Amino acid sequence: MQLPKFIDIYLRALLSAPWRFTLIYLSLVSKKSHDYLNRGLRKKYSFKDLLKLLLSGKALNDGYIVIDETDVDKSFAKKMTGAGWIYSNRKKKHIFGYHIVTAVWTNGVITIPLGWKIYKKGGEETKLDLALKLIKYCLYSLNINPKAFLFDSFYASEEVLKYLISSRQNFISQVHKNRKLSSSEVRAIEKGRPYWTKVGNLTGGINVQAVKNRKKYFVTNMVGIKREEQLAIYKVRWNIEEVFRFSKKELGFEKCQSVSLHAQNTHFGTCFLLYGLLQDIAERTQMTVYQIKLEATLDVNYAERLNIMDYFTPA
Repeated sequence: MQLPKFIDIYLRALLSAPWRFTLIYLSLVSKKSHDYLNRGLRKKYSFKDLLKLLLSGKALNDGYIVIDETDVDKSFAKKMTGAGWIYSNRKKKHIFGYHIVTAVWTNGVITIPLGWKIYKKGGEETKLDLALKLIKYCLYSLNINPKAFLFDSFYASEEVLKYLISSRQNFISQVHKNRKLSSSEVRAIEKGRPYWTKVGNLTGGINVQAVKNRKKYFVTNMVGIKREEQLAIYKVRWNIEEVFRFSKKELGFEKCQSVSLHAQNTHFGTCFLLYGLLQDIAERTQMTVYQIKLEATLDVNYAERLNIMDYFTPA
């Protein structure tokens, strides 16, 4: 499929906007009316198919899939469909907004969002349910067989770990200090020692290699790998945090003011799509995504010269 005209316009507007991301300001940048942008956000787009085009030609099985969530602060709004009061680990307080469960692919150099799910507090699906949906999507719709799945302690549930094992997938995860390894809480194992490596079973008979690194604990089903390798691979998880940080700071991920949940989702999808696109551009130009963003804000014609449509034109 080709990039819809509205998404092309909206991508370039987000890239060129220096710091303000209201529709009024984006209409000035894009030279399109506020009503045009508002209508465009409410239309339906297949971001899954667009993101697939960015994955074309990538050695997907040589990378990792990271699962994590981010909060989207909408404290400026009095009412917004689907939003509610949630706890933000980032801000250490309750905020009005959304939680979004996200999956990205990364090889440690390039990171491309694969999919996301908006968590609805009080709804039928938990965050773990949404994570499992994303895992299944990556494995069976995108047909990615990654080196490993990476996630923090929240997503290291018995259900998620057993599903990955049954699907013959590797994982590396952090776990809480009270997680039990062979009937003992990990914090109680060789208490006082800052480093150790043990093999044992988590609850549910999940065989893992556990590593203590100072005050943190990590597990993997790749029993036998060196502890240094286990810790080094887990650090790759940090790439998803950079996706969230850049999207919020430089692309206005939290700034869409529409009360429509569909419009919000279109905005989130465009931001993720733009981040993936910038990864390709950065690799080709040997610039960082921050340098590209700065160039686009200083030169009004820069985004136009990138010929964004070409990236989404099937060969």
